[in-house]
Amino acid sequence: MDATQQHLLDLYRAAQHGDPAPPAPGTGERALAREVRTRREFRAVVDRRAAERRARRRALLAFLWPAARTPAAPTAPATAAPRQSTPQRPTAPIPTCSTPPMRRA
Repeated sequence: MDATQQHLLDLYRAAQHGDPAPPAPGTGERALAREVRTRREFRAVVDRRAAERRARRRALLAFLWPAARTPAAPTAPATAAPRQSTPQRPTAPIPTCSTPPMRRA
């Protein structure tokens, strides 16, 4: 059964029950296409504004706290003796649910 036959059947049933006739097939396609296009344009504007707002906020915070962007180098006093480095033991990553359990050496 194609759309025209279905529409005719719906018209018949509506007439039998005293209901208003349903719209013809394809009646709202232009309006739907227009709404989809309008929604897409609206989302593009909102997303662009949000991205611009994030960029402005990031620039402001970088200006207020420049040390937060780059780690500060530790300063050692000139008279202090050089520290002896001790070998660091490598640490294993923290196991999560998505990683398999690690064997310890």
